[in-house]
Amino acid sequence: MVNPVRKKIFVIEDLLIPKVLSIAISLVLFSVVGSVYSQEENQLQVLNERGITYTLKKSNDPIPNRIPILRVDLALDKVKPVVALGPDPDGDGPAEVSLTDPRKLAASPSVLAFVNTNPWDSFPDAQGKKNRNWYSGQPVDIHGLAGSKGKMRSTMGPTNTSVWFDTQGRVHFGHQQDDKPQEATTGFQLILSEGKVTTSEGGARHPRTAMGTDKQGKILWLVVVDGRQRGYSEGMNIHELASVMKTIGCWTATNMDGGGSSIMGLVDKDGKMQVINRPSGRFFGRVKIRPLPMILTITSKNSQSEPEKKRP
Repeated sequence: MVNPVRKKIFVIEDLLIPKVLSIAISLVLFSVVGSVYSQEENQLQVLNERGITYTLKKSNDPIPNRIPILRVDLALDKVKPVVALGPDPDGDGPAEVSLTDPRKLAASPSVLAFVNTNPWDSFPDAQGKKNRNWYSGQPVDIHGLAGSKGKMRSTMGPTNTSVWFDTQGRVHFGHQQDDKPQEATTGFQLILSEGKVTTSEGGARHPRTAMGTDKQGKILWLVVVDGRQRGYSEGMNIHELASVMKTIGCWTATNMDGGGSSIMGLVDKDGKMQVINRPSGRFFGRVKIRPLPMILTITSKNSQSEPEKKRP
């Protein structure tokens, strides 16, 4: 499948731009990227009244890494995990979802934070080739259990890689045939079980996303590791990711989809949703947000006396 939208690309090296103008353009681009994808801790909000705490962990051992971490206290009963899926493009057809900008999926004013979840893949064309130049509206197949409000868009048999929530908002890792998930996601593998790392050392380093919980299942951790950005944040292998999850207090943790899909959002003090990590995708040096099939949102439980406000 080929993206129907093709744009002409003008190579900047072919233009005779004075050096001063070139520097000015670079500064403007940098300011735009920085304003939307700021990585500074003082820009980000700690939503303690809703039980959400944000931490940016910086590490240089053994390589530079920046790790945004959200700790969500589900026991306070002030927020609820809700899966947001893109539209179903063909009803009962083979495609389960159309890729959608994750910021659009998180557009509801009640959404306080979000993170990417399941892996997915495209469908082969007549020649058997798959288009993995992801674009908004592209029909794809979700891998693993996925659904919201008790309705599963994608199903699978019993597995220990699912992360799902019951009607009380409690988090569970792994599901059985008789379980009835209210909100459901699935990752690649369980990386922490009963407080023990279950992965072997070594392996390639990439951007990562993980979900974890404490022994009582009352705390949910959402973690992203930025990667593929030399000298800034270079990514982790699965064993290193599991060690991070154990260090922050997880009893159980699952490795979700990663790479260019790893993304985390959080509302700022003005109620605007901000991408708080730096995704690895680039387009002419600017951060490129990959469209996704779905996200997990952390949504405010508004009382009847507290009407939702429109998001700025």
